[in-house]
Amino acid sequence: MKSMLNFKSMTMADVALWEQWVVKPQVKETWFIEGYLSPDCIYEKLAGNGYDYPYIIQVDDKPIGYIQCTDLYTYRMVATELVGVFRQEDPGTYGIDLFIGEEDFLDKGYGTKIIKAFVQKILKELPAKQIVIDPEVSNKRAIRCYEKAGFKFVKIANNGIKDCYVMRFEQE
Repeated sequence: MKSMLNFKSMTMADVALWEQWVVKPQVKETWFIEGYLSPDCIYEKLAGNGYDYPYIIQVDDKPIGYIQCTDLYTYRMVATELVGVFRQEDPGTYGIDLFIGEEDFLDKGYGTKIIKAFVQKILKELPAKQIVIDPEVSNKRAIRCYEKAGFKFVKIANNGIKDCYVMRFEQE
């Protein structure tokens, strides 16, 4: 039986679930290490910072993780403190960040399906000319997932804390 994948706009009602996920090792060790984001960053995103679009990933209506796209040009224009690899992006450049918070959905191919579906959502709903992602160089599982979803290597860049494997989506 095929699973139904969708992306629900995140609301304040989802914060309790977010807080459960962000303390799990597979999330905390990638997203919330010292120098990166604080888990309370979600409040700014939900308040509407003008550049982040947060969603809950659902499989058969079960929430399994978090995904966001960021308008990287708007981020550059309005953020008071720029962090990360993407600080010089042109209009139409969007970045993706995600995690799967439910362990039962890890290592089962959901990551690639999620990325492929979310890229199509961005291309359909936003004025995207380019979509980028920047996993840590050491995150081989994520890099392979993004390659299978159509992303290609661009360069290695340091985000101020770790080296990242910068990738760009390329339509076939």
